Amino acid sequence: MEAFLQILVLLGFMVAGAAVHLLRLSPPPKISDLLIKIVLWALLFVMGFRLGNARELRDRLGEIGLLAISTAIVSVAGTVLAIWIAYAALDALHSGRESAGGGAGAKAGHARTRLDWNHFKSPATLLSVVIVGFAIGAFSPEAALDYGRVTGWVLNALLFMIGLQFAQSGISLRSAFVRADTALVPIATVAGSLAGGLAVAAVFGLSAGKGLSLAAGFGWYSLSGVLISDLGDPALGSAAFLANMARESLALILIPVLATTKRPYAAIGVGGATAMDVTLPLVEQCLGPDSVPVSFTSGAILSLLVPVLVPLFYGLG
Repeated sequence: MEAFLQILVLLGFMVAGAAVHLLRLSPPPKISDLLIKIVLWALLFVMGFRLGNARELRDRLGEIGLLAISTAIVSVAGTVLAIWIAYAALDALHSGRESAGGGAGAKAGHARTRLDWNHFKSPATLLSVVIVGFAIGAFSPEAALDYGRVTGWVLNALLFMIGLQFAQSGISLRSAFVRADTALVPIATVAGSLAGGLAVAAVFGLSAGKGLSLAAGFGWYSLSGVLISDLGDPALGSAAFLANMARESLALILIPVLATTKRPYAAIGVGGATAMDVTLPLVEQCLGPDSVPVSFTSGAILSLLVPVLVPLFYGLG
């Protein structure tokens, strides 16, 4: 019941942000972007401070890091495998003619695959904010703060701004059903990521619900970690944060490689929720402009699922 209420609250703030734009009360997009950055930095700073200030979490950092890296690797591997299986099934249904995925593969083979190091600038900045928060927390006396209340309100503000930004973008998610690709990629990404979460749960002795909640961040580390921490498990929340950050980093490395394979849209899937923003420029470079609508829509769908699935799975125990 608590997880269900949490979902309603999170969705409520996103809807409220969209409503503000529809009522023509929203600030210009540049101001919205700046506000999101400020709120996001505040959220990540508090997460870093909490991790550094709590001795129990610092002592378990090695264990948390191993769980995080394992989750990232297995989720990405599951995503790639699921997308390959999905397109193989699609090819079987359309045997004798070129499928949408195959067409993308033919075009992607001649796309540029040079990795631009500027793609790492934003993740590096956000990671720096976390490290600064961690360092200050580690050298500060242990604080008796109600982190749940602090991060809860900052998170609500972030989701409000994200809802507003979605509305400003003018994207229609109904486009997900126009082509097989735009529905197939996010569906396969969800299936592969969650399968990876179940595998991690089995190896590390976690409950299925906790394993699924770890993987259901789909690369959106700034949200998934806070959600789990606020539900009462800061250690697992820290693991979710690191796992999804590692997934984004893996995506930036793997996208140029996967773009040259027979199933190039696996390059979109590995990015998860970041396929609509952070990894989108690299996807466009490596797969070509035809991939942009698929990438953006997939990332948007996965982003909308994160605040629903993470608390839902965690509530399963």
